[in-house]
Amino acid sequence: MKKGLLLAVGSYVSWGFLSLFWKLLGNVDSYDVFSYRILSTMLTMVVYFFVFGKVGKLKTEVTQLVVNKTELASMIAASFLISINWIVYIYAIAHNQATAASLGYYINPLFSVLLAVVLLKETLDNYTKISLFLAVSGVVILAVQGGHLPIISIILPLSFGTYGFIKKNVMLSSDVAMLVETLVITPFILIYLFFFAKHNLLDYSASQLGLLLISGIITAIPLLLFSEALKRAPLSVVGFVQYLNPTIQLVIAIFLFHEPFKFENLYGFLAIWLAIIVFIIGQIIVIKKTRNMIK
Repeated sequence: MKKGLLLAVGSYVSWGFLSLFWKLLGNVDSYDVFSYRILSTMLTMVVYFFVFGKVGKLKTEVTQLVVNKTELASMIAASFLISINWIVYIYAIAHNQATAASLGYYINPLFSVLLAVVLLKETLDNYTKISLFLAVSGVVILAVQGGHLPIISIILPLSFGTYGFIKKNVMLSSDVAMLVETLVITPFILIYLFFFAKHNLLDYSASQLGLLLISGIITAIPLLLFSEALKRAPLSVVGFVQYLNPTIQLVIAIFLFHEPFKFENLYGFLAIWLAIIVFIIGQIIVIKKTRNMIK
């Protein structure tokens, strides 16, 4: 349990600090960064399966996936959704929108609940209803104050939440899924790099090239930590530490990237933070009731 919690904290803290890594590549075209991230992640996972002797597992799961057309279609859709999420996040960091990105990841868990209500017709307890109302109110406040919808803050949870929803019924382990997702996108990436990209690898400095090459490792480590955390700790415990990620992102955006955080923006964020607090309280009550029923 304790080891699982530490792994979960490690994964979310790693995700939170990823913005620092992508900021180092801020002078590189966002589409190029995304493209090399896909290729590097794919190669990293291939090496991972060979080094840790998991090639047999990979073959078994991929064979089962190819046979199951429904799951295969789901994985293809998931691949494009996570690609949208990655490229929007990279773009946000490069264009001084890290604050908007952090807001998106604050909203993400609540958006997942909204998806369950709309698509699965799940019923909500009063705590969750209040939290959703507060979250939507926060987004509306930010939209009114900014004069436009916070597009990045909406696309990130929309893409990642839908990605998670689609993958719920796909019986693939997280490491195999990551390799499959990058393999699906790789042909499109190669077309872009060969025919549309304005630069090639030789145009970058040694430091930029090094960062692009290790971007796959940087991407894979938090996910592998997270998958191990899920094996050792209850999902409810893991879920409560997920807000470390956007909190770290927000602190970095304000104090390291020096992005402007207007006082009036605080009202929108306060509504969303309050929504999260209410949501967590509701989850704690549900967990306690479940434990009492088991006793």
